[in-house]
Amino acid sequence: MSSRIREVDCEPEQTILRSTINGDLIDTSEQAHLSGFCDQALSSVDLTDDYTYAEVNGVRSSSRPFRAGLPQGSVLAPTLFTLWSADLVEELRKVDGTSTYMYADDTATLSSGATIAQAMVRAQRAADLMAAWARKWKMRLAGSKTQVLVLSQRHEDARDIVLRVDGTAVKGTRHLHLLGVTFDRLLHFGEHCSRLRRKVKPRVAQLRKLTARSWGLQEPQLRTVANGHVRGALEYAAAAWLPAASESHVELLEREMRATARVVTGCPISTPRDPLMAEAGMVPVRARREALAVRLTTTAASQRTDDPLREVAARTTPRRLRTTTGWRDVGREALTRLGLQETPVEERLHITLPPWTDCSGVAIRLDVGAAVSREARDEVRRAAAEEHLATLPDQATWIWSDGSAEGGVASGDSGALITLPSGEETTRTPAGAVCSSTRAELVAMRAALEEVQQLEDATSATPLVLCTDSQAALATLATGAGEQRTTLGAETWRLLLAAPDRPTWLQWVPAHCGLPGNERADELAKEASSLPQAAAPVDVRSLTKAVGRAASKAWRDRWPDSFFRRIMRDRFPTPVLNETREDAVNVHQLRAGHWGLSTSYLHRIGRHPTPTCQQCEDLKCRAALCLVCREEADTPEHVLLHCSCLAGMGLRLFGNIHPDATRLRDGGAVAALARGFLCHREPAGYGRP
Repeated sequence: MSSRIREVDCEPEQTILRSTINGDLIDTSEQAHLSGFCDQALSSVDLTDDYTYAEVNGVRSSSRPFRAGLPQGSVLAPTLFTLWSADLVEELRKVDGTSTYMYADDTATLSSGATIAQAMVRAQRAADLMAAWARKWKMRLAGSKTQVLVLSQRHEDARDIVLRVDGTAVKGTRHLHLLGVTFDRLLHFGEHCSRLRRKVKPRVAQLRKLTARSWGLQEPQLRTVANGHVRGALEYAAAAWLPAASESHVELLEREMRATARVVTGCPISTPRDPLMAEAGMVPVRARREALAVRLTTTAASQRTDDPLREVAARTTPRRLRTTTGWRDVGREALTRLGLQETPVEERLHITLPPWTDCSGVAIRLDVGAAVSREARDEVRRAAAEEHLATLPDQATWIWSDGSAEGGVASGDSGALITLPSGEETTRTPAGAVCSSTRAELVAMRAALEEVQQLEDATSATPLVLCTDSQAALATLATGAGEQRTTLGAETWRLLLAAPDRPTWLQWVPAHCGLPGNERADELAKEASSLPQAAAPVDVRSLTKAVGRAASKAWRDRWPDSFFRRIMRDRFPTPVLNETREDAVNVHQLRAGHWGLSTSYLHRIGRHPTPTCQQCEDLKCRAALCLVCREEADTPEHVLLHCSCLAGMGLRLFGNIHPDATRLRDGGAVAALARGFLCHREPAGYGRP
């Protein structure tokens, strides 16, 4: 591909400061007063009359005119832009009390000072340097698009703020929009939350058009769309701003999440908040605050030691705005509560294996040839596995690896049995204080492969067979060497490819069926549980999930006493599967305590008036009595547990006419009871269940 850059002519637009949510970027000796300004973009590179083409394996495509810009996705574009703009950063570093932050084509400066006047002088000098740099490179700054924002708790400081940017007077504004986030003077993010709410409302309306009470998408699809289309928009860059947002502003986002939950579940607007969110499989925005902060904190810790994000996260800066907390404080406090503050974070994968890496020498098998179900007898599964393993090379290095985690989430341990032509070796490795079972399995594989590499010559061509009972771990590796997105996965593939001439098999085997190698590896993994876990590095994903689980549990522990809590205790409801949309809505409404088809509910909201009582909340009112048994009000608890007309059905479903409320976690059983009740009440409109 050939082209040349002749001249740059573009107009920069907007804005300001980056990442000052907790005073993170403020000089500790001075109060931050002012931030500004310019976003510059290499958006129009003049390539008139130039042509470009692609050449692959000696075959050249037709030429096409290149009229502007750089090729979309070009590997050279980021490097060229970085080289082109490097001297701008050097110029701005000359201004005292001013920091420069760049993200792609966005450049922001933060000027601080002991007084507002001093901050303005520094900001003006930075503006002048920006204008001079632009003139040098034949650019024209768009002063009308530049914004200035004062960060101060004193509203007087924000009065009459004016900077001159390349001859244009730029007045200070109340809000400033940068990279999709709206900043305000006190960093309360009220305007940002309001903008997010306006952005999300149409998305909730679109979701509502996909379903109704009696028709629409199934619940798993609704949950997927809700989390991706709605929550994804609300949580854009939330790790940076959500920990600093005030409770009243976060409530704006909570309202939209509850509206989304009502669409997913079909629950009425009067449904209590906690049952509503739980039935939709969602946690409140507030409960996500700590997990998002920890994800940013640990992501920073996983960078290289000289990475700017890691340096910012490691700082301890006095809080300048008393009402504002930052992601660093929230993240550290969350990890401290779980005792994970000293846990080392695994370094992220900086350089992936090339996508053209030849993996043909490694065969990955996720079955044993025969269709063996998990419910089959041990001897059947063992016989199928032994028959298949007999087809693999006997004269080979055999590895039997196993890894496990307590509850699948903590205290990971791993072990492996290595059978060499010269004898047996074993490995025992801790996988981390918080760890998934899949990660523990991968740790066991990596440790075993490292041991084999030390025991054998690096160029050894002896076949290698690695057996594990984790299909998830093998499926992760089966995506290919170039598709690994974790350091652990990439390191495992590098070890597998260390001896290019070695034939290698990764083989799944059924667990706990009496295979000697698998049983021995399981014993070694259990022995590894006694090893110190604190020193084992933990990946960002595991730490984030651990904090998310803790925050979700804390929210569930705060649920008020209700019929819903007696059903779920502290568990999350599972999606309602294999039921019609109408049945799923009935399940959610009944368990949440507000059933739209209940006579007592309809009377309470004025939709079932009688000549003697138009509307009331008295459950003993005759207008609220169950139309089937006439014994008491047809509340959800009565319908599911006490209605005498459904005693027979309860006996068939639960084996007891007075079942415990926890049995109602079964959505299918609740749906059957709802159909039975409606059939008794309106036999002409409902078939017998």
